[in-house]
Amino acid sequence: MIPCLKRPSRLSLFMKRPVWIFRGAAYLITLGLSHAGVPSEKARSILEAGNQRFTEGKALAHNWQKGQVAKTGAIGQTPSVAVLTCADSRTPPEVIFDMGVGDLFVCRNAGGFDTPEVNATFEYGVAVLGVHTILVLGHTKCGAVTATLEGKPVPGNISLLTKSLRPGIEKIHQEHADLSQEAQLSHAVEALVRYQMNVLIQNSELLHKSKMDGKLQVIGAVYDVETGRVHFLD
Repeated sequence: MIPCLKRPSRLSLFMKRPVWIFRGAAYLITLGLSHAGVPSEKARSILEAGNQRFTEGKALAHNWQKGQVAKTGAIGQTPSVAVLTCADSRTPPEVIFDMGVGDLFVCRNAGGFDTPEVNATFEYGVAVLGVHTILVLGHTKCGAVTATLEGKPVPGNISLLTKSLRPGIEKIHQEHADLSQEAQLSHAVEALVRYQMNVLIQNSELLHKSKMDGKLQVIGAVYDVETGRVHFLD
């Protein structure tokens, strides 16, 4: 009689696998912003969790990029979250939220403000790709906002940037005249985020209707370039 060989349990096999497989499973569970089925109420918590991993040095996205590239290349993109943010080299959304290829639909310019082209891009994201959340992300120590606050002459086409940013922060000097320049800048960054959150919707019938129908939410946050942490606005 041939003795039966005892097969190892699935649990024991799993426990013997490399740690990165477990971490990869966590990535699939906690990210998932490239899947249109992610509910909008989960978007902020997923972004918060990603930023926490980033600040703690526990980023996961890089573990799965090869597979994610192949997947998005084959079936296309289905991002749930779009981001409007500054072109500042210190503020790459995919990095600070520990996201991967196909997870975020991003528009960037110096200062992070709405334009007809930006607005049309987000309309495409909502109408075609399935975007249900737009995040307006400002950041501390923003050079474009600083230049706008100072109001000094700027060369070339840079004046187009300050002109576009000015409406969102024009009241800062009057409302916070007793504060230092650094404190005024902090208030200005947050004020600009809130202003752009409204402008995005005001400038688009499509986005406005999607928001009124409960199919789109617009949220705001400020990224701290010194700590790496993102503070979401109420």
